Amino acid sequence: MDKPSCISREPLAKLAESGSAAILNYNLPQSTTYQVVSYIRLDIDETLFKAAERKAPPDNYWDRFDLERQKIDLTPERVESVLTGKSYIGVTEIMNVGLNATAKEQSLSSGLKFKAANIPVSTRSVSFATSYLAHRIAEGDRPVLHRRPSGKQGLIFQPRPKAPRPAIYLVLKMRMASYLGDYGAGQTLSTFSLLPGEKTTIQIRDFRHNETTRTTSQSVLDSYSESAMEDLQTTIEETSSTTAESSGTATAGGGSSGGMEVGLDLGIIKIGGGFDSESAGSNTLTEAMSEQVNTLNSAVSHHVQTADTQRQIEINTDVSSTEVSESEKTVTRTLENINRSRVLNFVFRQLLQEYFTLTWLDEVSLLYTNGYDTSRKTGTLSSMDNLLNAVLANAKAVDQVRNDIYVHLCNITDHTGTRVGFIEQVSEKHANCIDPKAGDKPITYVRKRRDLKQSYKDKTVNGIILNVTHRVLRTPALVVDALLGQGEALDCYNQHLQEAAFAGAHLANRKLEQALAVVDAIVDPTEKARLYNHVFGTCCPTPQEEPEAEA
Repeated sequence: MDKPSCISREPLAKLAESGSAAILNYNLPQSTTYQVVSYIRLDIDETLFKAAERKAPPDNYWDRFDLERQKIDLTPERVESVLTGKSYIGVTEIMNVGLNATAKEQSLSSGLKFKAANIPVSTRSVSFATSYLAHRIAEGDRPVLHRRPSGKQGLIFQPRPKAPRPAIYLVLKMRMASYLGDYGAGQTLSTFSLLPGEKTTIQIRDFRHNETTRTTSQSVLDSYSESAMEDLQTTIEETSSTTAESSGTATAGGGSSGGMEVGLDLGIIKIGGGFDSESAGSNTLTEAMSEQVNTLNSAVSHHVQTADTQRQIEINTDVSSTEVSESEKTVTRTLENINRSRVLNFVFRQLLQEYFTLTWLDEVSLLYTNGYDTSRKTGTLSSMDNLLNAVLANAKAVDQVRNDIYVHLCNITDHTGTRVGFIEQVSEKHANCIDPKAGDKPITYVRKRRDLKQSYKDKTVNGIILNVTHRVLRTPALVVDALLGQGEALDCYNQHLQEAAFAGAHLANRKLEQALAVVDAIVDPTEKARLYNHVFGTCCPTPQEEPEAEA
């Protein structure tokens, strides 16, 4: 029976009267997604560029550096004094490095932090000695502060270009997402046995109980952490030989972008022209993309294998062994073998989780540079003509380069080997909502295909899937199997005692069942109560009987 609550106020939360229950779905697309950036240098003859693009632009870093060197003697010692905040120099890039190296973070009550020199990255994270920085800068190398994919600050050095080398790059923005697949039992971690009637206590500690092991066991497949991102980017740089000393990456990659293209940097690869000192060469865009994706896939596999080796679980059956750690979390459980004649065996196996990783092409943009910091120009697919007209010599060169780009982007090979077009041309008529009499204005532009979708195992992405890789990773969970021993531990006499005890308990239950059946068959409640007390007895008088007893 419904009764109104004695509390008249409404509760803080309640169920909606017309609400519906949530559906438990076992196939939600849980994923860990990373952005990946690759730079493809197009094979364009330098004579197609404007004459001004084949010259060093004015007011570039090295012009300002040489002008400052005419005023003062920029020795390594003088540069080091600038980096340590003891003197001033009129080159902004050097001052930014100095302010960043000497500034201290000031924590606010809200948890925010001040950032020095208006640099959008964390401070005091440059992993170079000040004397090393000073020598590189004094030798003429340009310091470039940039933001690494992990969020940490990076510093690379761009050597002085020997000559302007105008180039246009396709900036391929890819995404790498890992989805949950199957799971199952892995290797056997421990086994132990309990004798009949024995009881014991076990402790289970996974790989996260130690801070150092926790960090090295993090993987990009199932976590998004600073250490995992930093390790993966370092592995990519080692695999692709794209190090901080690479002038090509500093020119067009994440170094000079100043954080504009945030993501895992795969470096630069060149279409056509063979191999040169700046970047590797490929014949087609498909081949270049395949090499870059293979580099990413190899680096991820190496990173995952390294993390997987740290995912060890310890099962300790010695209850007297203890370890104290501030970040440790130990699960203690008590196990008992209630059997009287057979041994109970426990088998502990580590649970494995399968991940399948999809890498797909998500966006494409354009980048131009001739090797100098002030020459950078960027553009999108829809604004391609503006960029090409700004740097190429004439309309014929613009048409040639534009068509080459269209051919590349119309023939991208997916993970199945099928060629797929990435772009489409759109023609629209834009109306004048202020002055309708002016008529519609026709607009034609190129963009990423709106209907571009590809699927793998019911996971759909808005792009071209370039690679699919399945990996298996160990987890901190356990699967336990209990196996009953086949050997009897009791002789015939004790076995008969066990059987007699079982028979006695069975007969007692039968007696109780029969008594309840007799009582249940009586219809009169008073008679049923009297016989119930007669059969089972009573502990105390009922409230109705107490006044009669007092009378």
